[in-house]
Amino acid sequence: MSVKRPQIMGHRGAPSLAPENTLLGFKTAFQAGALWTETDVSLLGDGTPVIFHDATMDRCTDRSGSIAALSLDDLQRVNANQQHPAAGFQAIPTLAAALDCFADLGMGVNLELKRHDHVPPAALVDAVHPVLSSGPLPKERVLLSSFDFDVLKLACAAFPGWSIAVIAENATSEVFEVAQQIKADALNLWWETLSYDDVQRTRAQGMTVNVWTANEPDKVRSMIDWGVAGFMSDCPQNFRF
Repeated sequence: MSVKRPQIMGHRGAPSLAPENTLLGFKTAFQAGALWTETDVSLLGDGTPVIFHDATMDRCTDRSGSIAALSLDDLQRVNANQQHPAAGFQAIPTLAAALDCFADLGMGVNLELKRHDHVPPAALVDAVHPVLSSGPLPKERVLLSSFDFDVLKLACAAFPGWSIAVIAENATSEVFEVAQQIKADALNLWWETLSYDDVQRTRAQGMTVNVWTANEPDKVRSMIDWGVAGFMSDCPQNFRF
């Protein structure tokens, strides 16, 4: 029996090569062979959905403090290139701009709905919904995901017919219960705690398994035979499964 070739997803683009969660990063991931990317949508203080992982600006930008202090008008003045200064100025993308980029590239997106403390679950889903539902990507090229169970339940109701994944460090009974409740299509699990039995249980329930964040191909190659469908990586250029 042949094994289906897994999907390689850039993790926040290709942060080993270019600033994470930037348009340059997504283009670089695509050029490195990733036909999909995982990325994060968060809300600024004015409710604008942007592509950004952290609750604060400190790690990735030339600013400090909470992203709740930012508004849409600030984005062209905040440089998100701190891991790769030679890349020049890189703005934090709006969700709308990122979707246009993915559409232009022909890229799929595993979009993590990232809820920070300044944002209620409903506000996050309500802000993302009009941008995503009217955007250029067909729903077949979108996987909505989150660690937050409340966000997932709201997203399930707001996006009927769209693919949804539960993100978790471990495949616990609670994770499977939530996945069954929302009729999830996938579990996005941490590769270091993943077991063969986790994959088989997930597949037996009609879901696929994607793993994060795998940066050394040799350490996860056996998971292809287990049935893992997708690998998220900071180094998509190293994956030639």
